[in-house]
Amino acid sequence: MFSGKCSLWYSPFIMRHFLILTVLFCTCALPLKQAGAQQPKAKSQTASPAPAARPRATTDEQLMQKTAQATIDWDKSSSPGVKVEALLLKTQQVNGKTVMQYHLKVTGAPLNKFYSLTMWPITAPAPVRMMDGLEVAKDGTVGCPKDSNKSCGQHMKGAELILTYTPDIGEIYRHALVSEDHASRIFFSVVPAPMMEHDKACSLEVIRLSPRFELAVIRGKGFVPGDLLNFHTASYQEVHDSHPKADPQGEFWGVVSPFVAGKTLGTTQVTVKGKSCAPSLSFEWGSE
Repeated sequence: MFSGKCSLWYSPFIMRHFLILTVLFCTCALPLKQAGAQQPKAKSQTASPAPAARPRATTDEQLMQKTAQATIDWDKSSSPGVKVEALLLKTQQVNGKTVMQYHLKVTGAPLNKFYSLTMWPITAPAPVRMMDGLEVAKDGTVGCPKDSNKSCGQHMKGAELILTYTPDIGEIYRHALVSEDHASRIFFSVVPAPMMEHDKACSLEVIRLSPRFELAVIRGKGFVPGDLLNFHTASYQEVHDSHPKADPQGEFWGVVSPFVAGKTLGTTQVTVKGKSCAPSLSFEWGSE
């Protein structure tokens, strides 16, 4: 157990500041590896060698798909047997904005290791390493030892880690604690202000993956396992329908990039129909 508390505040300024520390995280790095094709061998001694093929540039659509898939897989990347809860400590209003504080309870992770904290805000293209030297205490809390000489000791010696957010609606905060030997991984995400609707036993949630909702993922729960669903989205004149199948837990994920050519803001309507329910919600994207 740690004697004090140290709040790690995810303000827009901090997010921008730490972009210079951006690192590609081994389990869910976003940029594609690009390797040039090998130069073909000459057919004869007099033949001129063909130029090496240029690597293909990663398109915006590919990057968005990788971002979405990495987010979908994020919480599944913890080591076997490791679980973590982000528990709400306090909600308050500061300068007209909602500020929410969380602390962590970890089970199943080794206690005799140092962990680095990585975060992935929606303003960054890839995960960002924030500090190292954190420990998991016997009661499951996470903090910095009193005698630490690692980077966490510069700001929070002997203090418990407190995560502080000023969230937008639907905004996700992705985090990971990874041991120095990379053998123990604790992945978790928090959506402090969820955007969710229910119909009967089913729920539909939209999760913001970019500041203006240029990209979002849709999560559905409570459907009949194996049910073939009708996933419908509409933004202005653009309408899309697909038919994902609910997994054995009755869940599914969908990816939405709602922006419409020639428009700077709008509303997207999402409906998912199954055998027993049809939850629907809408969200606004873009800016004035």
